[in-house]
Amino acid sequence: MVVLLLLAMFVARSVPHTITLLEVPLWADPRREAELRCHYARQPHDPPLHSVKWYRDNNEIFRYTPQELESRAFNNSEVTISNSSCSLSACVVSVRPERGGARYTCEVSSEGPRFAVDKRSANMTLAVLPEYDPLITGLPTLVQAGETALVNCTSDYSLPAAEIDWFVDSEPQEDPLITGVTHVSGADGDGLRASWRTLHVFPEDYATPRGYLSLRCRATLPTRPPHVRSMAVRLYVAARPHISSYMFSKNNAVAEGASVRYQREMFVWTLLLLLGRQVPLLLK
Repeated sequence: MVVLLLLAMFVARSVPHTITLLEVPLWADPRREAELRCHYARQPHDPPLHSVKWYRDNNEIFRYTPQELESRAFNNSEVTISNSSCSLSACVVSVRPERGGARYTCEVSSEGPRFAVDKRSANMTLAVLPEYDPLITGLPTLVQAGETALVNCTSDYSLPAAEIDWFVDSEPQEDPLITGVTHVSGADGDGLRASWRTLHVFPEDYATPRGYLSLRCRATLPTRPPHVRSMAVRLYVAARPHISSYMFSKNNAVAEGASVRYQREMFVWTLLLLLGRQVPLLLK
């Protein structure tokens, strides 16, 4: 009975090594190795470290057991373990993912009899982010009334290719006659692709009290989570020709002044003509 009681007390006190730090890159470049870090700590009187395991989703890819002379790597078609460095306080592995994104888990277990486990996970997505913001080209200096503008947005080379969306004054442009579709280039030597999308702007379809339209191009990588970059410009629109109230009143004043002057001149000439006809009669 005493033995069972002591064993129960020992099991109750058996707690796992505690993971203090997990570092998994959010994005992994397939052209380079990605480093996964797991740090853990043992409390006083806790059982010794039994093993450290790394998982890609539900598949074990690496195992470190202090009692064994060598660690074990379980390479598969989706990831390759290229290097590792593990101890009683940390385990670092370098991986080269081959495809997609995945959830990576570090699992630390203590010695028996409970073999208590602590584990933490983080997502890593296979992607090459664009180095620059998207670029808008073809923007005219000024669009006259009745004219249209054709502008283009190009996203930098990335993996996967970016999806491009257009906005005019913060309103998404979804009409295929206006924006068309996102075009994707062929892959370069590293498998990266650029993308572009055009926008036909008809200023008469929008209210332009400010004298310009705000155009924004958004490039989104369909990763987990999505990676978004954007660029915004202004398209200036010429005002429609019209007669202002000032010009209208000024023209009216000029017209009225000319009419009065004309009436005065006619009065003078008529008076002179009448006087000229009356002078000979007076001389008689």
